[in-house]
Amino acid sequence: MNGLNQFAIKQTGDAEEACPDSQEVACAQCKLHGFLKFFEGSDLLSLNIFLSRRIPVAKGAILFDAVAPFRGIYAVKSGSFKSFSHQDPSGDQILGFSLPGELIGLDALHSSQYGYSTVALEASSVCWLPFEHLDVLGERMAFFQEQVIRILVDQVRHDHHQTLLVGRRTAEERLGAFLLNLSDRYRRHGFEGEAFRLPMLQNDMANYLGLSMETVSRTLRGFREQEVVSIQGKRLRILNEDCLRSIAHACRGGGDSAGPG
Repeated sequence: MNGLNQFAIKQTGDAEEACPDSQEVACAQCKLHGFLKFFEGSDLLSLNIFLSRRIPVAKGAILFDAVAPFRGIYAVKSGSFKSFSHQDPSGDQILGFSLPGELIGLDALHSSQYGYSTVALEASSVCWLPFEHLDVLGERMAFFQEQVIRILVDQVRHDHHQTLLVGRRTAEERLGAFLLNLSDRYRRHGFEGEAFRLPMLQNDMANYLGLSMETVSRTLRGFREQEVVSIQGKRLRILNEDCLRSIAHACRGGGDSAGPG
């Protein structure tokens, strides 16, 4: 058992049943998949030994904190996470949410520490790819680096779209764009985009979007009354996507990502 498995078990404690609505991403639909081909056929380490798969992370457990040394990247296999920075005395600022198939921590590749903390929003699992032994790649290292650069470029674009998201004028625009963003990201990784879970609390959405929780609650209620969406518990269904896109003014910045990794 490697160090991360020990760390994860220590964080999660007793085994926790998976959330009944939790979805597990197919490997081919995961952003980590682009890296794995570079390890196929390695003479030094097999991929199954090098890559830690389906590590359980309990609801509320910290995957890593801001001062943790960078050790590698995580891919969300199931469940969801939120990442946040500590901004005393104003409190924590949520930087984004990570869904199945998305990477966490890649943006800390050139840093000694992750620089932000990440916690599980529900019973989740991750795959972990350490960056300690990349010399096993040999001549394939250059191609691996190209893959890293490509994904980091995507992250820069996502960060720009995040700025557009929180810069929208009205609460309706911000929340509408946020819901469309979640829908697009679920579709991108092979899930249904019309109906999905909202794993985060309303106060987390409010923090992320720069709104009050009362405003988020009132805006969601307005969307329901207009029959733009329906919500049952944590399950949201988009009833009128055209109307939601009109509300969000998606042409000004659609496709923005709400995750740091």
